[in-house]
Amino acid sequence: MTKKIFQFLMIGFCICGLYAQKSTGLDETKEKFYKNAKKANLTDTKTKELLQIIEERNLVLKDLDTKKKQADAPYSIQDPGTLYNFKINNARNYYARKINGFLTYKEYCEFMADDYKNEARQDAKPEYENLFNSNRHLTEDQKQKLYEFVYNYHLNQLLTAAYYGFDKTIQKPKLGVLRFNFEKEFKRLCKEYNVKSSDSNAGNTNGFEWN
Repeated sequence: MTKKIFQFLMIGFCICGLYAQKSTGLDETKEKFYKNAKKANLTDTKTKELLQIIEERNLVLKDLDTKKKQADAPYSIQDPGTLYNFKINNARNYYARKINGFLTYKEYCEFMADDYKNEARQDAKPEYENLFNSNRHLTEDQKQKLYEFVYNYHLNQLLTAAYYGFDKTIQKPKLGVLRFNFEKEFKRLCKEYNVKSSDSNAGNTNGFEWN
C-alpha cells in the first residue's frame, strides 16, 4: 500500500513539474512579446491587434495540423498530407502577408531583430575572419567597423527575407537591392582601408561566399 501511495505521489509530482515548466515557458514568451512590442514602439492598441492576428493564425494552423494527422484516404492516389501541406503553407503566407501589412518594415525589424542576431553572427563570422586573415594591416577600429558592416548586412538580409517571405516575387528584388547597396559600400570601404581579397583570382575586392 505504501509503495502504491509513493508511486502515485511521484506521478503527481512529475505532472505538476511538467505544468510548471509549460507555465514558465509561456510566461517567458509572453514577457518577450511585450518587451519586443515596446522596443518597436507599438501602441497598446496596436500590440493587442497584433496579438489577435497571431492567436488567430495559431488556431488556424493548429486546426489544419490536427486535420492533417487525422486524414485517412485508403483508396486515394494522393497522399492526404499533400493537400493539408498546401493549405498550411497558404495559411502561413496569408498571415505573414497580414502581419507585413500591419507592421512597417522598421517596426518588424525592431520586434524581430533579437531572434536573428545569433544566426547573423554565425553567417558573418567566417566571412569576417577570412577578410581579417588576408588583411593583417587593419587597425582595431577598422576591423570593428568592417565586422559591424558585414554583421548588419547579414542581419538585414535575414529580416528582409522573413518580412517578405510570403511572396518570393517581392522578396527577391528587395534582397537584390540590399545586396547591391552592401557591395557598393563594401567596395568603398575596401578602397579606403586598402583591403585585399584572399583569392587573387576572384576579380573583386572580397572573398565572401555570397548566399
